[in-house]
Formats: sequence, structure tokens, C-alpha cells
Amino acid sequence: MDPELRTERSVYEKTTRERLRAWALIEGSRPVVAGGITLGIVGIVGALIWGGILAVGPDSSVDSLFSSGLTAGVVTLITVSLSINQLVISRVFGTVNSLTDRLDGARELHEDVAALAGRPSSPNDPAAFLSLIARTLCDRADALREMGDSGEWDPPSEVTDAVRDIGAYGENIDSHLEDNAPVNHVLNVLLGTEYAVNLRAVQHVRNGYAESAPTGVRTEIRAVEELLEAIAVVRQFYKTIALQEDFAELSRMIAYTGLIAFVTTIAVTLVYREGVVTLPSSMLPVVVTLGLGVVTTPLTLFVSYVLRAATVARRTVSVGPFVPP
Repeated sequence: MDPELRTERSVYEKTTRERLRAWALIEGSRPVVAGGITLGIVGIVGALIWGGILAVGPDSSVDSLFSSGLTAGVVTLITVSLSINQLVISRVFGTVNSLTDRLDGARELHEDVAALAGRPSSPNDPAAFLSLIARTLCDRADALREMGDSGEWDPPSEVTDAVRDIGAYGENIDSHLEDNAPVNHVLNVLLGTEYAVNLRAVQHVRNGYAESAPTGVRTEIRAVEELLEAIAVVRQFYKTIALQEDFAELSRMIAYTGLIAFVTTIAVTLVYREGVVTLPSSMLPVVVTLGLGVVTTPLTLFVSYVLRAATVARRTVSVGPFVPP
């Protein structure tokens, strides 16, 4: 095969370790991931307290920790959540012209895909829309290959293999999609750079092997190229939707948990007085451990959502055929 004509047959297949990592960073429920981090913190702190390494008695610095450090941290997180909320709201609003441009762009993409698929319209559901692109890509690649088999076009074997791989790539994308899947799950299918490799391969075929081909062949090649370009656009657009949804959800959850955490810091602080506590000393390890778990919940939620946003942003940094190492 031409060394410049490299293709990908499927989306990136992860190892068991990579699947676990992907679940923690992207696919898994953010509250569940945050809950796991919180339980880990509670378990470590509880073990250190019961082991006598950390002091929580009347003469300890627990009251100052909760009253100043943790309270300030909770207030800061609430402030950050408000800033995130303002950021999300700023993305929703716009002038009439800008909103019209967004609508026209989205509608044009839908119409282009529907025309390539030979359908009067394309679905609104993100998973179904990507599935339509993938199935159409497979059909167009099969049609192009059948033209070569019928003698209408006589491409070299490396071109035939490349077209077959691109069709298999579309079929593989479709096999990873489920109806009404969350946008994050749909986006996870496109986090690899396979689309960019195949897009470059189609451009290579069009420029190097299809100049003298019949009009029908050139039309099919252009259709395959447009469908791969649609995958590139959808990849970036779904990233925008996914991040907006996550940041909006994060803002709401930090507002809820931040208020509870703020009340908890006040309650734990008031348990301690100068040299005495209002509860039996035997209860202090439990109270402090659970209180710390409640107070750190907004932070673990923030970490879990930011980890997903940062991972998605990093893995979708490429646009079109440009793939940074």
C-alpha cells in the first residue's frame, strides 16, 4: 500500500486498563466518581484519626480548621460555581444575528447530511444523527467499491483497500452507538483521531487517483469526504454541548452541596469551645470524619467534572486533518 495512504477501520479500541481510566475520566457518572473520591478521603482521614495520628480532641485545632480554612474554601467554591454559571449563561445568550447564524449553521449541517443519505431530513437525537452519518459513510464507500468491482473504475488495490477500510470505519462507529445515549457517551466514540487519518486518505485518493475517473466515482469520493468532514464538525459541536451540560450541572450541584457544606462547617465549629466540646469525646472521631466528608464533597464534585472537561478538551484539540502529537 502507498505509505501515504493510511486508513483506520475502527474507532480506538481500549485495553481493560484504558477502559477503567476512560470510565473514571469521561464515561462514568460524575457524582459517582466524586462519591468515590469522597469515600477515599473519609476512609484515609478516619484511619489516621483512629490510629492516633490525627488529633480531634478538645485541645486540637479542628475548630480553627473548620471555622476558617474549610469555610473559606467552601465560600470560594460557591463563588467559582457562580462564575461558571455566568459563563454558561453567556454562551446561551446572543444577538439576533449570532443566534440566526448558529441556527443556519446547524440546519445546513442537518440538510447536507440528509441529502447525502438520500433522506428528507436527519434526526435531532445526537446519537441517531451520528449513526446516520456513519451508515451513510459505509453505504457510500460500498458504492464506490462496487464501481471498481463492476469495471466502471479500475483503481489500484491500495485504493480499494482504503475505501473498504473507510466503510468499515463508518460501520464500526454505528456499532458503538445506542439510541438516546447521552452526548458524553456519543462524544466518547469520536475522541480518537481516526476520522482525521481517513479524511487525509480520501483527499489523497481524490487528488492522486480520481482525476480521470468517471463523474459518478468522483461524486462518491466527494460524498465520502463530506461525510468525514461532517464527523469532524459534529465532534467539535458535541464537545461544546457536552461541556456546557457538564458546567451547568456542576454549577447546580456545587450550589446545593456548598450550602450543606457551609452549614456543616458552622455546626462542627460550634461543637468546639475553649478546652471543651459539647459532645462526648468518643463521638468526635465520627463527627469530624463525617463532617470532613460533607465539606469536601463540593471539591470532589468540582474535581470530577473538571477532569472530564479537561480530558475531553485535550482529546478533541485536533480539528480536521491536523493532529498534534
